[in-house]
Amino acid sequence: MIWSELWMFLFGCTSLCGIDMGFWVAMSAVLLIVILMNAVFWGMKPRQRPEETEL
Repeated sequence: MIWSELWMFLFGCTSLCGIDMGFWVAMSAVLLIVILMNAVFWGMKPRQRPEETEL
């Protein structure tokens, strides 16, 4: 399957703002990974430190 032909059939062009479709697919993948990582790390609770013992 040729993705650019499918995209051309659906939307009529293979570039947006003069930049090729592959760039936008890669940027979308990176954005999705960043959002997922932020959601995971912001959802974690901080680790409790063990109480210090006096010597």
